[in-house]
Amino acid sequence: MSREAEARQAEVASMFARHGLSYRWWAVVTVMLGTVSAIMEATVVNVALPEIIRVFGVGHDQVQILSTGFLAATTASMLLAQWAIARFGIRRAYVGALALLVTFSVLATLTTSFPLLAACRIAQGVIAGFVQPLAMVVIIDVFPPQERGRAMSAYGLGIVLSPAVGPVAGGLLVDHFGWQAVFLVTVPLCLAGIALAPRYLIAGRLCEGARKRPFDATGLALVVGALCALLGGLSALIREPAVGIPVTLLGVALAAGFVIWERSTLHPLLDFRIFREHGFGAAVLVAGAYGMGIYGSTYLAPVFAQIGAGFSAYDAGLMLVPGGIVLAAVLLLSGRLADRFPPNRVAMAGLAFFAVSAALMGNSSALTGFWLLALWVAIGRVGLGLIIPGLNAGALRLLPYGHEAAGSASINFFRQLGGALGVTLIALFLEGRERQLGAVHGLQPMQEGFLLIGFIYLLALIPAWRMAPRALQPET
Repeated sequence: MSREAEARQAEVASMFARHGLSYRWWAVVTVMLGTVSAIMEATVVNVALPEIIRVFGVGHDQVQILSTGFLAATTASMLLAQWAIARFGIRRAYVGALALLVTFSVLATLTTSFPLLAACRIAQGVIAGFVQPLAMVVIIDVFPPQERGRAMSAYGLGIVLSPAVGPVAGGLLVDHFGWQAVFLVTVPLCLAGIALAPRYLIAGRLCEGARKRPFDATGLALVVGALCALLGGLSALIREPAVGIPVTLLGVALAAGFVIWERSTLHPLLDFRIFREHGFGAAVLVAGAYGMGIYGSTYLAPVFAQIGAGFSAYDAGLMLVPGGIVLAAVLLLSGRLADRFPPNRVAMAGLAFFAVSAALMGNSSALTGFWLLALWVAIGRVGLGLIIPGLNAGALRLLPYGHEAAGSASINFFRQLGGALGVTLIALFLEGRERQLGAVHGLQPMQEGFLLIGFIYLLALIPAWRMAPRALQPET
């Protein structure tokens, strides 16, 4: 056992001696507060987008930076968690991250400038990205392997419910206090996490040798540059195509450079060698499609409910709650399905459910009632509940023992990347179709947006089929 592992086990043992067996659940609650805040921040702003569009006089192609900038920053900063633990330790990194999240949330409520608001959202995304992996490290530290399933289930319920609860709380605040208040939803959770961390989180700093491991600064610069150029270029395609096209091409070139660099460096942020394993590349494509669907639909649904169906911001957020409850219930059962049946088949069933949901939303109108829209959303959440364990279990089973961490990092990275690109492309599609059709057909672009998401999920059935282990592949 390494010196690092011995030191961390000693710290965990001292925590158990101080707090008893209940310590492990207090540790989970502590990290859940931060992670739920980070995930909630990704979607809570969506209910305020129509109001922000009105107040700042921006279009869908501009306001989407509040979602895509956050997701892009989260995507890149997920790769920083290992460095943050090595440099500051678990406790200090966690407390510092939550303090910064509170700071930028408060700044967002005070700004009167849209560029400054976007900068605050990007800063929030950077912090949210490396808060989430810290929580997984804590759970692995405090639970033995045979009990981690229960911890992951409890932790996962908080994660999947947060995108549903956040828009409701945000919508209520927007209706009564204005768009600024939406950025204060997670502040109490962050403050509670800061208060509990000194008591229930170990210091958890890595040993001296680990701290000296080279950091892949070149890889980080390439991936950040690629994300900024791709998302910024795509956002500018409608209003300034002369700028958008070359910037988008620059993003593609930087992304290619990132892949080439990561394949050649000794200490990569992402280990692309695991893509040689049969079916893992297909799993990554499914992860990207999953991110596009969940974040694209979460962006589109509240906008559709408010602008298309005339709901208030609170009702638009409330519309997502039944789906969140359904998702939590499905997650309690779908893990067993992924153990009993081929995981890729479970994921394929989920993709089909979500495609049906998107088609139903795409055929809705201003006359569709609240509960019917909530039902269409809930059907999609059944699909997401099936995709999550099917994708994660299926992808990691494709890898040799010892490569699970690298595989998990890749799946998470490409899921977030798919989410950032999905929101950008949906917003770009809405803006382009609204300009083409005019205000008379304002509902049609949103309907077509849902149909586009459904089509992406149908396409994802192809790589999901190829995600099976080689022994389960059909003979050709």
